Amino acid sequence: MPRVSTIDRLPPKVRDEVDKRLIGNGFGGYDQIAKELHRRGYRVSKSGLHRYGQQMERNISIARVRAQIEAAGIDPKIAAELAGETTLVIVLDRRNGHARLVHVDEPPASILRRLKQGK
Repeated sequence: MPRVSTIDRLPPKVRDEVDKRLIGNGFGGYDQIAKELHRRGYRVSKSGLHRYGQQMERNISIARVRAQIEAAGIDPKIAAELAGETTLVIVLDRRNGHARLVHVDEPPASILRRLKQGK
């Protein structure tokens, strides 16, 4: 079982503050946030905070792409996820039940338009 992060062990109110600051800072300023937490008596490392922020940023990106897929009326069996500058699209083949991962160097909105148009 994976180890529980020090951020996940923070009181919910403090963790919510951390989340808001990370989002407000554009997922930067980890050193400053870690120092503030230390001053308040919470032992959180800058690297632990950074790992937490990276995962949070990734989850937000995934949620954003899922919302775009739903808004475009795309088959819910097609999912997309951001990975840097590349969009990853998971395509399920209904004939044989196999899935394949396709890397596309286009923004998700562009891919969703093409999927919706059937191109």
